[in-house]
Amino acid sequence: MKILYVEDELSKNIPRLIRLFSRYLGKKAIKNLKRSEADETGYGAKPEEIKKIVEKTGLIEIEYRFPDALRKIVQNHERYALFVIDRNLSEMEYEYDELKLIDAAYSEDQYDKFFEREGDYLLHMLVYRGVNVLMKFYFLTAYPAPDEIRGVNDIQTFVDFGKFHEQNFVEKADNEQLERLKSIIENIKILNLKEENKQYFNILQKKINEETAERFLKVLDKKDEEGSIEHNLLDTRKIYEAILGACSQKIPDMNSNCTDKYGDVITGKETIDWLSNNKHINSIHRNFFFSIKAICSDFGGHNKNPSEYQPTLNTINSIIYSMKDVILWFGEICNRYPDSSLGE
Repeated sequence: MKILYVEDELSKNIPRLIRLFSRYLGKKAIKNLKRSEADETGYGAKPEEIKKIVEKTGLIEIEYRFPDALRKIVQNHERYALFVIDRNLSEMEYEYDELKLIDAAYSEDQYDKFFEREGDYLLHMLVYRGVNVLMKFYFLTAYPAPDEIRGVNDIQTFVDFGKFHEQNFVEKADNEQLERLKSIIENIKILNLKEENKQYFNILQKKINEETAERFLKVLDKKDEEGSIEHNLLDTRKIYEAILGACSQKIPDMNSNCTDKYGDVITGKETIDWLSNNKHINSIHRNFFFSIKAICSDFGGHNKNPSEYQPTLNTINSIIYSMKDVILWFGEICNRYPDSSLGE
């Protein structure tokens, strides 16, 4: 999960960018942004350069052209925990034809209707995809909310039906409103979890894939919810299996000794014993492997006897700590055997 920030005048608004996202940017990125802003060549900071600096955080994505923002919302809107969008995106030129290629329903009438309020169209796209825009979407505007809404019937309808609110408009020149938005940005649980656990997330993302990393983040997010125990165990089992599958492509001889006749890695005792006997894991990791395998297989999506002892939130949290150590071990394996093309 990330924040999608859309601003067509990036070069002119570096201070606001730093102000809103300082928690996630870090000292190095802020320093680089300030250096770009102070560029004395006469050309100023280039949007692509700013985008590159910010996106290194892994938590914020930036677009400065309407078509590129539209493409992300059409194709991957579910990837974002928050949308912060400048309402007027006409500064960076775009053509009707490129929008039509992205959104087949986009018409010439809409091209005219939403010119200089392109953000409204992005809002419509999210509303009709079932996104809770009241909690996830914030406009950056030049004027107060009542002025922005006046005469715009479609947005007024969203407000009237509780889909949107005047507080979702953030006037750029209003310090109090900017601070309110900054507080919202800095208190997104899923992003804070991602930041706090970035060493584990980065290993899974870079050495396996994005899906496995996001699955781990989902488990962390739901770890204290009673209704998510079974799903969390199932997801943890999938992460465990993905790690062993990746290891079988890295550790010498593991693939030939720890896979079945179909070529799938064996995730049980045979493989754990092989890793232990060949000194790839110590006794601590061996116990973690057995615990994760046994508990997640017995209760993660499999049939179980309700009269037996059932896993609790304590079970989930203990498994997560075990999994964190296993992920760090996996990162060491990737460093020890870097020759594999997997994840590189």
